[in-house]
Amino acid sequence: MGKSDKTQAKLQFDRHKAGGPSGEDAGPGQAGGPSMPAGEEQDLRQILVTMQHSLTQIDGKIDSLSYCMDRMSEHLAEHAERLDQAERRISEVEDGQTE
Repeated sequence: MGKSDKTQAKLQFDRHKAGGPSGEDAGPGQAGGPSMPAGEEQDLRQILVTMQHSLTQIDGKIDSLSYCMDRMSEHLAEHAERLDQAERRISEVEDGQTE
């Protein structure tokens, strides 16, 4: 199936899902129209399966990134607290030297 055939099949599938024309005006895969050729239907199903797999992978990567960002945030908060403690100690030492 060529690229234009796939595009046409997708458009027909989209019209079908949107409740497009029926009866004699309907194209393949539309309500009241002839059924979609098996090869085109199989291609569309494969595209959907591939898209679902890709979305699952993307979702997993988003979860991983979210976890990493949470850990990094905790790590930065710990370093910020240490920095604050060090600045307080420096201030205490400086105040003790000026008295």
